[in-house]
Order: sequence, then C-alpha cells, then structure tokens
Amino acid sequence: MNSTKFRSHCPITTGIDVIGDKWTLLIIRHMLFRHKHTYGELLDMKERIATKILAERLKTLAGDGLIEKRNHPTNKKVFLYTLTDKGIGTIEIMAKIINFSVTHYRTQMMTKPVDKTKLSYIYTHAKNEETFIKDAKSSYIKFRKKLLNF
Repeated sequence: MNSTKFRSHCPITTGIDVIGDKWTLLIIRHMLFRHKHTYGELLDMKERIATKILAERLKTLAGDGLIEKRNHPTNKKVFLYTLTDKGIGTIEIMAKIINFSVTHYRTQMMTKPVDKTKLSYIYTHAKNEETFIKDAKSSYIKFRKKLLNF
C-alpha cells in the first residue's frame, strides 16, 4: 500500500505532503459532499481526473489512513471507498478554502446560475462555519453507516 513520503517534520510541510497535491481534496470532496464511493463515480468529476492518477491517489489515501477500500458485498468487481474519521477531518481545511474562495473570488463562484448543490452556496447559506462542518460530517457518517451495513 502506498503512503506519503514526508519531506520534513514541519507540520505545514507534512500537511501539504498528505493533501496538498492537485487531486486529493477534490477526491475527498467528491466522497464527502457528493457521497461518491466507487472508482467509476470518483472518476466522474467535472475536473476530469485521469484514471491512472485516481488509482494512485486512492492507494495513497488508503495508505495514509484517509480512506478505506472494501469489497462490494454483491459485486466482486467493484470496490467501495469510504472516508475514515481522519479523512472526514479534512472538512475543516476545506471549509477554510471555501471561505477564502467565496470571500476573495466571489465572481468565480457566481459565473453560472445559482446551483443550490454547489459547496459555495451551501457554505454561504449555512448558519455559520461550525454548522456547515457539523452538518457535513453528520451527513457523511450517516451515509457511510448506511452504505456499509447494506
């Protein structure tokens, strides 16, 4: 199983080594907010990740303990990918990135008609950041429990 190679003991460098590449937070976003849990579903993101990159990132995310890979109970050709509690913990980082983007790049967030499923909309219409984080965690944990208990 792959895991991240750390460059130093600096906490910022360590965090960047784990989640600072181009794809990791987008994969986690897709899992956490869109409840995607198979390779095919994860491959189907609008940012168009390459299949080889997705496969590599999933191995590394599992090696780092951010996701778990399980056999599908009824289809041996399909695996289920779910976030661990550590993976769910990235929501705080994503909330800060969303806040930064909504605050400083609002026009980028509003280039298309209002889509109530967009993170920027959900974030800006939440009661506050803590509620946004709490609701997102709770929603994913319920989804994961239902998915894994079939």
